Amino acid sequence: MTIGIFDSGVGGLTVLKSLLKNYPNHKYIYYGDNLNVPYGNKSIEELQKYGNNIIEFLEKAGAEKIIIACGTLSSNKEILKSNVELIDLLSPLKNKLDNYHKISIMATPLSVKTNAFAKYINCNLNLIACEKLVPLIEHNDYTNLDEILKEYLQSTKDSDALILGCTHYPIIMDRVAKFFPKKIITLDEFILDKVKNLESSEPSLQIYFSLIDNNVLDNTKKILNNDKINIERKILNVRK
Repeated sequence: MTIGIFDSGVGGLTVLKSLLKNYPNHKYIYYGDNLNVPYGNKSIEELQKYGNNIIEFLEKAGAEKIIIACGTLSSNKEILKSNVELIDLLSPLKNKLDNYHKISIMATPLSVKTNAFAKYINCNLNLIACEKLVPLIEHNDYTNLDEILKEYLQSTKDSDALILGCTHYPIIMDRVAKFFPKKIITLDEFILDKVKNLESSEPSLQIYFSLIDNNVLDNTKKILNNDKINIERKILNVRK
């Protein structure tokens, strides 16, 4: 099975890492649109353009299923068009977390604005718009991270669990845990069931980014724990 995966940047690599670990016998094609990162502050029209261009690219590359490894686009899946099955990060949450009394969710501003998580989780939700996190993760600049996290997580004291509602955020999970010592949930664990019964194939991995620099290279090698990853540049969108 050939599986396409895409995100606004390196965050979706956390999903890819989980898939490679649990189901290595597939062909994976990853696309990170870091030329246009972050997606969380874009308009719906921009997201539609970026997302559909990437989907078209992945389909032409042979993807038989496509995982939207982006919390923001998963929150707005209805704007996307595909000729193959699209697997988003949010719908697998349905009925999985209803036993919690209150859950805090760190997410991008647009994901918070659309309140998409409420469609799938039936408990009290505390949504936290984390506008500053994706840019600093992409640029490996963690100078003020603790100060930023302390500000964002000050409203989580009465929450039973914390969802990292953007795939970038697991990259800094250890730092998040300093300020939220309870249950931390990542979105990748819920989509594993979506691919577990797929037909295996000769494994392969292709990784594309719309912009390649030292930060992208360092992040990719660090997240996937592989110093020999081959990355290609493929520009699909031009910044307005």
